[in-house]
Amino acid sequence: MSLDQHWQLAITPLAPVHLGSGQDYEPTGYVIDEETLYEFDGIAALKALPEQERTKLSGILDGKPTQDMLRRVQSFFYSNRDRLIAVSRRCVQVNATVEAFYRERIGQVAQHEARGQAVQNRLEIERTAFNPYSGAPILPGSGLKGAIRTARLDDANDGRSLPADLLRDRNANLKLQQRLFGYQAGKFELDPMRLIRISDASAVDPDTTATQVRFAVNRKKTEVRVGGRLVDSQAEQRGLYQLLECLAPLQTRGFSAQLSVQQTGGIESRHWPDASLRFNPTSIAAACNRFYLPALQREMTLLHDRGYLDDRWAGNVRELLSGPLAESLSGDRAFVLRVGRHSGAESVTLNGIRQIKIIKGKGEKPDILDHAKTIWLASDERLAQRDLLPFGWVLVELHEGDDALPPLTSPEHSGEIVAWRAKVSGRRTRMLDELAQAQARAAEAEQERQRVEREQAEREARLASLSDEARKLESLRELFRRDQAAGIKLVGGELANALVGLLKEAEKDWPAAESHALAELAEAIYGHIGWPASKKKHERKAQIAALFTKRSS
Repeated sequence: MSLDQHWQLAITPLAPVHLGSGQDYEPTGYVIDEETLYEFDGIAALKALPEQERTKLSGILDGKPTQDMLRRVQSFFYSNRDRLIAVSRRCVQVNATVEAFYRERIGQVAQHEARGQAVQNRLEIERTAFNPYSGAPILPGSGLKGAIRTARLDDANDGRSLPADLLRDRNANLKLQQRLFGYQAGKFELDPMRLIRISDASAVDPDTTATQVRFAVNRKKTEVRVGGRLVDSQAEQRGLYQLLECLAPLQTRGFSAQLSVQQTGGIESRHWPDASLRFNPTSIAAACNRFYLPALQREMTLLHDRGYLDDRWAGNVRELLSGPLAESLSGDRAFVLRVGRHSGAESVTLNGIRQIKIIKGKGEKPDILDHAKTIWLASDERLAQRDLLPFGWVLVELHEGDDALPPLTSPEHSGEIVAWRAKVSGRRTRMLDELAQAQARAAEAEQERQRVEREQAEREARLASLSDEARKLESLRELFRRDQAAGIKLVGGELANALVGLLKEAEKDWPAAESHALAELAEAIYGHIGWPASKKKHERKAQIAALFTKRSS
């Protein structure tokens, strides 16, 4: 018999966090405008585009699937960004420098830096883990559990070096974990972490939770100079960077998860992990704080000493971790973890055993050290050397049920996110209204076009059924209606000349009915435009009178 005990986890991302989802924001599936990335799907985009623009897109897609075609598609969507913003399904915060980077490259061929190096227009942005149904960001429970496992292994190892018999063993990592957790190969049920389950951490309020696009840049941990010149890291020399969607830092208690610990119910069995190795929330928090808190403090000191650190962020983190929260940390009711991409080799390896391969120049053998010589940092700019942030740090607070958590100081970053959310929401609402109005006008115009076409077809069908004389009468009526509508009154104009021609023609051989109709129409026309001079006036009246007197044969 086993029982589960449950604890709630309130999680605050302290730094930008990226946990890969295996998916990217493709440059043909998003636009960036006013410091926001707007993702859209193809079906919604097509519905938002007017017919003329859909035809233009179809023309682009009819070509060969080349890089040039992709650039043209990117440019097409960017030129229609207002419509796409209105129907976007996800928004990501983007800083002004990332937006400028995007604008310079969208629809363009590869650029060249001042040093002459080619810069590919890589505008794919790696997406962080998300709920497949709502699209809201998450912290996968597997990532949280993996970070806890590292801390517990380090606690069990207690700084010892790798045993001699494992030094050249390819499976040293697995075998060491088995020894530290007291079980043999193939006996997974004896792994004490088997009793720990952590749910995916969901956004407490998806409508106010933000993600941000950051550059991941590589920097040297120690300053290296050759001939007085500062040497960049190999990644910097090669122009390597990544564009990552990250959880925005300092969203206080923005995520919530559940920690479950399976209990044995007092029944011992050879199928249970050793009792001395079974974990509870307090022992988990203690191990994590022993392993991760010093690492966080060392990293912040290192970044500060190198001049990399964003001091505003550092002040917020120090303020957040002090006060009531300091008591929770010391009492193992809260703990720090490091998760996701660019957590750093030191945070995923054990003290005393750590062996990090340092890749050197071409043709040189790599070094094996107990520390990394470079670090990946989150940046607003690709070439920045200041105001950088580490990746992956999160704060986890334990509580049961509805237990109240201690009050936390709300970092100033959170107010910026709320303001950005409100701005984006207002803009999307306004653009959606404008799109709806434009589509309504387009629908009305289409209805009017169809009405005109229908009336024209009906007119043409009616004219086709008339006699030649009747068709000429109808054409004269059209001219009359046109001049009446426009207020045109010209005695020698097009209407008057057409009437004179028909009067002469009707005198000869028109049937009586059409002659009578022309006579009535002529009087109405002259009543509108005025009769000509006296001699011609008498002539026209005589013609009209003669038409009235015609009799049917």
